[in-house]
Amino acid sequence: MGGASRASTSGAEAMLLNPANMGFTRQLEIQPAYQVNIESNTHGIGLLAMDSLLNERVALGLGYISTIGAPKVAYVDGKGDAQKLTMAHGGHEVGLALAINVVRGWLAFGVRPKFQSSVLRFRDTDGQRQDARKEQLAFGLDLALSFSARRYVTLSVVGQNLVGPAIPATDLNLAPYVIADGSLNRARVSALSDYPRSVAHGLAVFPTRKPGFSINFDGMYDFTSYRADNKYTRMVFSGGAEYTIRDAVPLRIGGYWDSHGRGTDDDRGYIAFGGGYFASPGKGQVGLNFGLGFSRQITGPSPDTVLALTLGVLLNPNR
Repeated sequence: MGGASRASTSGAEAMLLNPANMGFTRQLEIQPAYQVNIESNTHGIGLLAMDSLLNERVALGLGYISTIGAPKVAYVDGKGDAQKLTMAHGGHEVGLALAINVVRGWLAFGVRPKFQSSVLRFRDTDGQRQDARKEQLAFGLDLALSFSARRYVTLSVVGQNLVGPAIPATDLNLAPYVIADGSLNRARVSALSDYPRSVAHGLAVFPTRKPGFSINFDGMYDFTSYRADNKYTRMVFSGGAEYTIRDAVPLRIGGYWDSHGRGTDDDRGYIAFGGGYFASPGKGQVGLNFGLGFSRQITGPSPDTVLALTLGVLLNPNR
């Protein structure tokens, strides 16, 4: 849905977007996930698990996300020859999420402390590893609050990486390589922070009071990626909708606008869509939650294409 799902997300997926929403559904779920950015050759792999069956007011989740990338930069060296250099981009995030239904079915609070690391490296002519950006090792914290009005409307506010945000790759240190002035093309090395300090709000409307049919609007404000460089707050606004056929086949469509840096030259627009299959587990049975998503940048520089795959196993141990 183009990222417009903070207020309507649920289950294990809520751990990453809005941990407060984990407690709005009662389930035990284990979910692996995979995502790839084709142009930058960057892959994300994760494993999420959450349980809200033990207590009607409390949901617990544990998740691990790993990012592995090999983006390339191009430049002209001191001899005037065109060169390419493959970078190694890596990130790891381990988080423990807790959601509490303060007023059951109406108001929920979520917290997600985590440990995260981020590196961007390359090998020099001697084969030694060099840091193109300072390595980040830090503890982070996400906080979230969701309010549901009789299951017709849900409002959410989420703060991510309120402590321990990762610095972006604004400047690349490629020494000992010699780079001719103005020749560096680092379009495939993102200038965005891997873990930015951000605040987001989400609105989800459920016309039939069922979670399978929703209309969503989100806004996100990134205070890290362009703050040190030009004192600018990156803004992302998105909208999307979901409709589920026979409570089993969700169809989703959306889009978003990303301001990136100051001015309009770096603004980017995206479209997104996805589908899946959902089978709720009966008592003592196993269910399935499968999803496939796609997004494509349609305006702005350095177009990106992202594919995402999730496969959740839902367990109902009650008999």
